Amino acid sequence: MADRDGTGRGGAGSGPGGGSGPGGGAPSAPAPARDPPSAPAAAGARQEEAEQDAESPVSEPEPGASADADMELLRTLLSRTLGLGGDKPEPVLDELSLAGVSRFLKSGRCKNIVCMVGAGISTSAGIPDFRSPGTGLYSNLQSYNLPYPEAIFEIGFFKKHPEPFFALARELYPGQFKPTVCHYFMRLLQDKGLLLRCYTQNIDTLERVAGLDPELLVEAHGTFFTSHCLRPSCRQSYSLAWMRERIFSSLVPKCEKCQGLVKPDIVFFGENLPSRFFALLESDFEKVDLLLIMGTSLQVQPFASLVSRVPTNTPRLLINKEKTGQSDPLMSLMGFGGMDFDSDKAYRDVAWLGDCDSGCLALAELLGWKEELEELVRREHAAIDAKGGDRDGGAPQKPRGDEAKDGGHPTKSLGDKEKAQSDPKKSLGSKAKAEKEPRKPQEDKDKAPSDPEKSRRGSEEPPHGTGGTSQN
Repeated sequence: MADRDGTGRGGAGSGPGGGSGPGGGAPSAPAPARDPPSAPAAAGARQEEAEQDAESPVSEPEPGASADADMELLRTLLSRTLGLGGDKPEPVLDELSLAGVSRFLKSGRCKNIVCMVGAGISTSAGIPDFRSPGTGLYSNLQSYNLPYPEAIFEIGFFKKHPEPFFALARELYPGQFKPTVCHYFMRLLQDKGLLLRCYTQNIDTLERVAGLDPELLVEAHGTFFTSHCLRPSCRQSYSLAWMRERIFSSLVPKCEKCQGLVKPDIVFFGENLPSRFFALLESDFEKVDLLLIMGTSLQVQPFASLVSRVPTNTPRLLINKEKTGQSDPLMSLMGFGGMDFDSDKAYRDVAWLGDCDSGCLALAELLGWKEELEELVRREHAAIDAKGGDRDGGAPQKPRGDEAKDGGHPTKSLGDKEKAQSDPKKSLGSKAKAEKEPRKPQEDKDKAPSDPEKSRRGSEEPPHGTGGTSQN
C-alpha cells in the first residue's frame, strides 16, 4: 500500500507468500502417502539418480561466450548512461522548460499523455499527504495508539485490529472533498483527446469525481469505490454507499453473507497491486508522447519505476514541490536511469517546482487553456455543491464542522494562485484561506459567503500509497 519506504507494497505481482495472489500462490495438493523405502532400496535409488546425473549432458558455455555477454552488457549500460557507443536520442523539446513543454503540446506531435499522480495533487482539497513533517498523515496518528504509524495500513495489523483504520476512515472518507485544479487539468486533457491514461496512487476517488473516464484511470493503490469481504471463500462485493453507512455508524463492517471482515479495495502493505496496473502499463508506456508526473515523491515501488519505462526520447515533466525521481550515479550505471534535470546530459526532463494547482494553471496559461480550466473548475464545483457535496451516489454524508477542506471557492483560489508562481508559500496561504471556508447547505449559501475559518484536521486518503517528503 502506501509509502512506507522504497520497497513499499507487496512487490510487483507477488503476495506476501511469494505467489501471484494475496498471501502467495495456491497450495499444491499433498502427495499421496506411501511406505518409506528400506535403507538398501533408498541407497540404490540414490546411486541410480547419481548415475543419471552423470549421464545427463550439461551444456557448457562456449569459450569466450561469457566474456562477450559481459562486454555487450557493459556496452549497453555505457550507451544508455554516458552516450557512448550509441546514438543520443534526438531531443523532442526545443527548451527544457514549461514553455518548451507547452510548445510541444501545441505542435500536434504530442497525442498520448500519461499522467502519474500522487498525494500532492489532493492536498489543496484539504487531504494531507503522508510524509510532510507536522502536517503529513503519518505525523498525526498518535491518538490511535499504534505500534508505529504505518501499522494502520498493514493488512496483518488490520485483520487483528480493524478499529483504528475505520476510525481514521471517518475523517478521510471520499465524498467530503472537491477535486482540485490539478484534477480538472487532467479532465481537460481527456476532453481534448490527449489523455492516454492516468496512473494514480491516490485512493480518494477525486479523479472519478472530476469526471475522468474509469477506462482511462489506473488506481494503482486501489480505491474506496468498492469493498470486498476478506474471506477467500466469500469475497462478497460491496458499494461505496454500503461501506460509508457502516463507517459513519461507527461499526466495523462485517459481511452480510458470512460475517467476515469487509475492507475497502485499497492496497495495504502486504497486498498486491491491482492486475489492471500490470495489464496496461506495457502498452501505455510504449506509445506515450509525454509523461506528466505530479504531486508524488516517487518513493513507492513499483509505481516509481514507471518513469523509466517510457521511450528514451519521451519528455518527462515533473510538477512538484521539490525535485524527485533522480537516481544516483551508481544506479544509473546499472541501467536504472532516473530523472535528469540539471546535468550536461539532460535533454528531456523538466521540473516545475511549486504546488500542483499553480503548476497546472501556469501550463494551462501557456497553452491558452487557462480561462477554460477556471470555468471548468467553477462549473464542476457548483454542481457538487448543488448535490450536497456528494457525487458518488452514497448515503448522505455526516455533518462535519470542517467540511470546508473541500476546495472552497474556486474563483478566489484560482485568482490568488496566478499571482504567486514564484512564491508558493504565499500562494498556498491564500489558497488555504479560500479552501477552509465551511460549505453551507445550499439554501444558506447566500447568507454566509465568508464564514470564520475552521481548524483543520487531518483528512482523507489513507493508503493511496503516495508519500513523499513533501507530497506523495
